[in-house]
Formats: sequence, structure tokens, C-alpha cells
Amino acid sequence: MLVQGGTTIVRTLCAGLLGMLAAWPVVAQPPATIALPAGKPLEIRVAPASAPAPDVSITLERRHGHATPRRLGFCHTGGGNTDVAQPSSDTVVITMTGVAVATGGPCRAGVAGMDFDLTQDFEVVFEKSGVKTAKLTLAARAIGLLRSHKGGGAAELTHGQVSVSGAAGEVLSLAMPDHAVACGENLSINDHEGPVSISIGAGKYTLRQTVHFLASHPRSVLPCKAASAEFAPDPALDPLWISYWEPFHGAAKKDFGFQVTIKVAADAGVERMRFDPRKVGGSIR
Repeated sequence: MLVQGGTTIVRTLCAGLLGMLAAWPVVAQPPATIALPAGKPLEIRVAPASAPAPDVSITLERRHGHATPRRLGFCHTGGGNTDVAQPSSDTVVITMTGVAVATGGPCRAGVAGMDFDLTQDFEVVFEKSGVKTAKLTLAARAIGLLRSHKGGGAAELTHGQVSVSGAAGEVLSLAMPDHAVACGENLSINDHEGPVSISIGAGKYTLRQTVHFLASHPRSVLPCKAASAEFAPDPALDPLWISYWEPFHGAAKKDFGFQVTIKVAADAGVERMRFDPRKVGGSIR
């Protein structure tokens, strides 16, 4: 009985000691600290992760771009900019912006136009040895306003075209639909065409882009509203040429213009026509 009672007492004491140890608070270790000189500011620099370089790139070469205003009678033209931007090494964005406004005078009609043309040479470069062909992609958009007066006048957007050619001829092309208004018609345009693409080889190419804006109004003895083709952000169009009550008052114009985007990327296709600028007709790989 004594042995059994002693064993019971020992077990009870051990259980109590284990319970006390389990409830004992754990002292946390102090965090590691770095001593800094007194009075010296702490500077932390965070470098953004760099994007991987593309497999194919575009190198821009010589360029000839022109915007030619046409003016007759009581008219106004504005803008006339051709902006060639390269947001990344594999993408080029070309934007043409302009405005044409015309109204009739007592002596003669008014005609205003803006003609754009651009020739841009570029080279497609394969940055990695494993790339055999590239996919060339074209897309285009046109955003703007056409206004006319019920007593006469007309406005139009035409010849919005872009093409890419190699040494052997045209590789790829894209055209925007033409638009025109007359006799009091008004039109807000937000068109997008493409993308269209083709497989090409490394080499030199030429891009050609055109667009035409026109506004016209017959001779008028009485004062009349102007016809206009507006495809440029403010302040290309002088507000004196349109009234407060014009049909598109308050329209957002920051994206106005005829814009083309050209992009290249490594081609993952297998059975596709490949254009080689050094050969006529391309080849099948």
C-alpha cells in the first residue's frame, strides 16, 4: 500500500510540475537591430523589376512626313501634326491630327483641307538566335467629328490607309472606311480596323500612311454655320468657328486623330506564309 501510494504521489507531483511549465510565459527574443549614425537619414531604394527584353525589335530609320493644308475662301485649318512614338522596342504608334473648317462668303465658296502622308523606314531585328520568323501586326483607329450646315456645306474623312512593304513589294495593308456628311448631317466617328498580321523575316521595311480631312461650303450671302472635319485635340479648332449650341458640345477630344499601331513579336506558328524581303513571293516553312 505504501509503494502504491508513493507512486501515486510521485505521478501527481510530476503532472503538476509539467502543468506549471506549460503555463510559464515564454520570453520573446528581442528583434535584431541595426545601429545607424546619429543625425544621418535612412535611405531606402526600391528598384522596379525590369521587363524581359522582347525577342524581336523595331529599329526606326529615316522618315519623311508631311501635312499640307489646302485653303480657299473663308476657312480655317489647325493641327497638322504627325507624331511617331515608340513606347517599347517592339511597338511603334503613329498619330496624325488635323482640323479643317470652312464657311461660305458672299463672294465665293470656302474650302479647307489637310492632307497627310508619311514614309517611315524601319528594320526588324531578331534579338535571340532561336527566333526564325516574326509576326508583323497592324491596327488602326480614327476618332473625330464631322459637321455640316443644313443650308449647305460638307465634311469628310478619306484616304485613311497604311501599308508595309519590303524589297519585293507590299507585305501588309489596312484601310479605314471613308466618311462624309452634308446638308445638316453631323457624325461622331470612333472607328477601329484590324489587327491584321503576317509572318515575316528579319530585314528592312517601309511603312506608308496617309489620311485626308476636308470641309467645304458653297457661297452664301447670309451668315451661316461652318462645316468642319475635326480630328485633333484642343486647341487646334478655334472655338470662334463653332457655336456653343454645336451638336457635339463638351466632347472629349484628347484622343482625336488617325492612329496606326505596328507591332512585331516572335512567330510561334508552324505552317504559315513567311515573307522574306530578299526574295520575291516569300516562302513556306
